[in-house]
Amino acid sequence: MTAHFNLRAAAPHAAALPVPDECSLEPLDREARLIAAVRLFEQGETAPALRAVEALLAEHPDWVEGHLVMAQLLSQSGEPEAFREFLSWTVRRARGDLALVVACLRQLSDAEQHGAILQLVPDVRRWAGDHLFFTLLEAVAASELGDLTRAEGLFQAAAREGGVLSLPHVRHLIRTGDAVKAATVAEGFVRDQPRHQGGWGLLETAWRLVGDTRHAWLVGQPGLVETVDVDLSTEALNALAVCLRRLHGARSHPFDQSLRGGTQTAGRLFHHDDIEIQGARRALRAAVRRYLDALPPHDPRHRLLGCDRAGFHVSDSWSVRLLDGGFHVSHVHPQGTLSSAFYVTLPTLGDQSHHAGWLTIGEPPETLRTGLPPLRVIEPKVGRLALFPSFLWHGTRPFPQGERMTIAFDTVLDR
Repeated sequence: MTAHFNLRAAAPHAAALPVPDECSLEPLDREARLIAAVRLFEQGETAPALRAVEALLAEHPDWVEGHLVMAQLLSQSGEPEAFREFLSWTVRRARGDLALVVACLRQLSDAEQHGAILQLVPDVRRWAGDHLFFTLLEAVAASELGDLTRAEGLFQAAAREGGVLSLPHVRHLIRTGDAVKAATVAEGFVRDQPRHQGGWGLLETAWRLVGDTRHAWLVGQPGLVETVDVDLSTEALNALAVCLRRLHGARSHPFDQSLRGGTQTAGRLFHHDDIEIQGARRALRAAVRRYLDALPPHDPRHRLLGCDRAGFHVSDSWSVRLLDGGFHVSHVHPQGTLSSAFYVTLPTLGDQSHHAGWLTIGEPPETLRTGLPPLRVIEPKVGRLALFPSFLWHGTRPFPQGERMTIAFDTVLDR
């Protein structure tokens, strides 16, 4: 998501606005008009929403937030090529506008459009100069695309330019098989940034690859990964499913999220006042409390066990609806301490020998080339809540057909 303005942040505010038609958007200031356009999009009015944002950008051609929201809308409108082409066109058009160009390049990188990055950056260098940011962008892109020799040269060049290589370099080191160096760099990173979930996730992978005994301490203790049957009746779950389906208005997944073959709700789900959602929120919070009370003793060195468990708050919440063949690529959650998956609906999965539709815990993404299997796989069940540290890799195996709808939320504990 964008740093300043994004669909999920805008949606709760948009709900308080009157439904606009296209001509009624004009008198409002640009932020209000953008929020109104987002609401149109969330209500399924894709074409009017895109036209409204396009008109805004014609009036404000250097507005960074407006361009990033336009790209986000395009990514969820079922036209991934339009998303890439819009950002690439903006980079070429905005020659001389470094703030806008950098924002668009970041969004392309976040969306794993690494080929576009390698095409665009040389031209940007010609007018913007040899900035460290461009070197790191190219290094990440080359590594993610498998051009490991080129990537290594670029990472070395970035180091000579004074760059802090950190996590992109750790990913590259793991990908090239240098897990020992990856562990060393990752250990230094989490010493400096002890709350960074991505750093802990890569450190867990590196420790596992080198056989470090601290790996079991980090992820193998009883109670860190648990499932809880939530106290919601079948009737309540069915009503919740109907309510959630109304919120899945997009045609495709957000470009910067882990799901493939499905949609994700905008805004913070638990801020909706529907009785079905609020009932689920209360039941899920009670389940989190039981999980926290059963954790191993406090350990100040541990990312999760070092946290104060007396209080917690939910930092974000959303619903995911996966359809035929849908899945989640393996990922970590950077904004939480504790992450979750609560199953609202499931397809008939049949033979479970291949764990179709199951939740995987601890399996690094294929792009890291580790070959490591999951530490654990969890069978989905309607009404079941899975809870696990946010730094652990987690994903969902593809399933052949049907609907799988979940609620997910990130919980933050005080240090």
